Amino acid sequence: MQGKVNLMFYVSALVAIAGAVGYQYFIKRVPGTLNPIVSVISVYVAVLVLGVLLIPLFPPEGGLLHQIRQLGWVQLAVAGGVFLMEFGFLLMYRYGWNLSTGNLVTGVIINIALFGLGVLVLGEKGNPVNTIGIALSILGVALISYRP
Repeated sequence: MQGKVNLMFYVSALVAIAGAVGYQYFIKRVPGTLNPIVSVISVYVAVLVLGVLLIPLFPPEGGLLHQIRQLGWVQLAVAGGVFLMEFGFLLMYRYGWNLSTGNLVTGVIINIALFGLGVLVLGEKGNPVNTIGIALSILGVALISYRP
């Protein structure tokens, strides 16, 4: 069983990476003439269809109704966050951010904020190496953003 857990540890990260790269590339390609809200809505209609098609591959434990009963405010909060992220990146690229730097700059800031939330709210442990990593990330963003 341990081998399966390790494999899914890496496969799940690869799926997330592939999704994030595809997301950034394609959101950059949304036509500027398309209303951003219409674009976001169409994406979520497609996500709904894909999700429904994938349910048989990941059967809900205890049945679908059992799972639906467990839904709550967290799903609404996630939806709000995803909507803001999608809308924000769409606007960023529409208003001139480059694909090569827009996600990187926001990603570093997001990761620093998540580190802070993890330590301050969730009780995760930080260490001096993490602090050095944060400093290097900030330096990296400064170097990438530098225009001679």
